[in-house]
Amino acid sequence: MLESNLLQLSEIGSRDHSVTNEYRVFGPPGTGKTTHVARQIGLAATKFGAESVLVTSFSKAAATELAGKSLPISGNNLGTLHSHCYAALGNPEIAECQIEEWNRRNPRLRISSKNRRARIDGEDSGAPEEQERAYAGDDLLRELNRWRGMIAPANSWPRGLREFQAEWDEYKRTNRLLDFTDLIEIAERDIHIAPGAPNVLFVDEAQDLNPMQLKLVRNWGAHADYFVQAADDDQCIYSWTGASPDAVLDPPIPDDHKIFLEQSFRIPRAVHSLASGFIRQVTRREEKQYRPRDTEGTVCRLAVGHWRYADSIVENSVRHVERGQSVMLLASCSYMLRPLIGALRKRGVPFHNPYRKSNGFWNPLGVTRRNSAANRLSALLSAHHSHGGSGRWTVCDLSRWLEWLKPEGTLRAGALEEVKLMPPGAAVTLDTLVQIFEPLALAGLVEAFGADHRRLIEWWRKRLMPSVVSRVRFPADVATYSGVAALKETPRIIVGTIHSAKGGEADVVYLFPDLSRAGCANYERFGPLRDSVLRLFYVGMTRARDTLYICPQEGPLAARL
Repeated sequence: MLESNLLQLSEIGSRDHSVTNEYRVFGPPGTGKTTHVARQIGLAATKFGAESVLVTSFSKAAATELAGKSLPISGNNLGTLHSHCYAALGNPEIAECQIEEWNRRNPRLRISSKNRRARIDGEDSGAPEEQERAYAGDDLLRELNRWRGMIAPANSWPRGLREFQAEWDEYKRTNRLLDFTDLIEIAERDIHIAPGAPNVLFVDEAQDLNPMQLKLVRNWGAHADYFVQAADDDQCIYSWTGASPDAVLDPPIPDDHKIFLEQSFRIPRAVHSLASGFIRQVTRREEKQYRPRDTEGTVCRLAVGHWRYADSIVENSVRHVERGQSVMLLASCSYMLRPLIGALRKRGVPFHNPYRKSNGFWNPLGVTRRNSAANRLSALLSAHHSHGGSGRWTVCDLSRWLEWLKPEGTLRAGALEEVKLMPPGAAVTLDTLVQIFEPLALAGLVEAFGADHRRLIEWWRKRLMPSVVSRVRFPADVATYSGVAALKETPRIIVGTIHSAKGGEADVVYLFPDLSRAGCANYERFGPLRDSVLRLFYVGMTRARDTLYICPQEGPLAARL
């Protein structure tokens, strides 16, 4: 069967195009869709040239995964759909990033300022489930974008939404701004051929695109020799943007233009059996032959612990980490993660979310940020023997942990200014420290430095400025309880909503079945609204490489997994 799939893939672009030049590659979870798409991109680049292949996706995460395959195309030809449109339209000013004047004039319709790069990259997705305290304007703008993305006639919109749009459009006109949906809408209207006039267009994660976005890529694809959409309708979970599996199931295309990847290299038999039975409840989907990898795996239904009281689940997670396994803790809504994060923090267990790096609450160590608390703490410990240090700081490291100390009783007058004048790479000697610290503080530092690293951390924490004490608490606990190396290592525990973890995997997944009131109302209906909830939990289940834990529900608002 694998040979058959490879043969079908090798014939992409060479089939009869009298009906359509569109191809669809359906890749269920763990089937290596990215690898197969990357191979096709390479073949197209060999045939047409590196500048003649354009690759786009919903999120930067998907584009980055493709980039990791060392594609033989120009870097400018790989990116999210928003990034391609943004560049093609001349890098316009973005309304959601310049919201101060709007908020001043419309205090009851405040809108959260967005990070332009994160939003264009698809990281700041705006998922309602990830918005803990959205403003009223956020809800209206998201709903406006959904209706626009579905290309629904304005006269069919709710009246309040039309009134909001009139004010929002006036704000954009007055300030010469475009919003993120304008990027797609204007490109669809005015840019009929994809940037660079490519011979081949590849659209990855196509099920995440809404009708307006798909209309744009199909318009661009129609001007190419052929174009390929890689998708899995069962993983369409961005319904709040207007995305629907119908968009990649319709219009019908010839069967020989469809390729199904059938072998999962991630999902074990036990997880596959549960997930496959669960997704079959969806009312409309493309039926697929889809096989698990050749290992049994485990599905376990926990009897103790739910998202409000998560201590037992965290303890269980830590045991898996100690065995060298990776762990995901997944919930449908962001607020359900707070008790989990609290329990992890209390134990000093490192965690992160590599798919939402801009979310500081899910990435408290901030190891990628040079001046984060974790990196300042690492600088403090860099010279300590427990850290493999030489016994001396460099001036650069010294200045990083020194900056957060309160000067009273600790630093001599003008000490910080003196350090700034020193060569950053120079070694710090005892004489240097004598110039910087008050005698009693220096004596304490010398004593702590000669002891366990925890004593050095304690010395530092006691002398911190009040404004940074809370920022240091978690990384200090991580270093204390999990060891110094844990500050630099990539955490083995991922915490996030199911939406945020789409595309990821872990050895062990803990899945919470609970829903918000709105989510439960959708789940109890028959049809597309319920289907969206089913697909969400299907995605959650299929992140597991070995073990899937179904956690107890906290209350009656939950899916039946």
